[in-house]
Amino acid sequence: MKRFIVAVLALASAGPACAQSDVARAGGGEFSGFKTYWVEKREGCKPMISFKIKNVSSGAIEPIEVRMEILDKDKKSIFAGGSAAIAPADLPPGGTKDIAIGADHDIPSRDCIGDMHQIPFSDIHFAVRLTATVGPNSTKVEILPEQPMKEERVPARE
Repeated sequence: MKRFIVAVLALASAGPACAQSDVARAGGGEFSGFKTYWVEKREGCKPMISFKIKNVSSGAIEPIEVRMEILDKDKKSIFAGGSAAIAPADLPPGGTKDIAIGADHDIPSRDCIGDMHQIPFSDIHFAVRLTATVGPNSTKVEILPEQPMKEERVPARE
């Protein structure tokens, strides 16, 4: 019985640590809720990431620039990039903001939707990485290490 209680206590204490692993902090902002997806366009698909940022400080956040890199895992190179800037006025203390960043390159529609001989995303191995540059001293912080892109597709808004 003691082993059971110890196991339950170990799992209970590990739960909050696991839940917090999806949270990163930089410049007074707390980043969470990361979601990768592809926006379907007529010419192809554009990789995207969305997340929330919350001002967890008691005052203004420092200016933050978030940089997304889409990595081609097969070629071991950067395929595309994108960025977003968060100014102190954009996020009052305790406030949250939804951010979406799109990449500056698309993949062809054949790779997005597949064809008779190929399933969608069959030859594509992309990952996403997020870094933040914080404040006037340009401190760089890794927000999200290399995470595989999900195959979820969303229609583009016209």
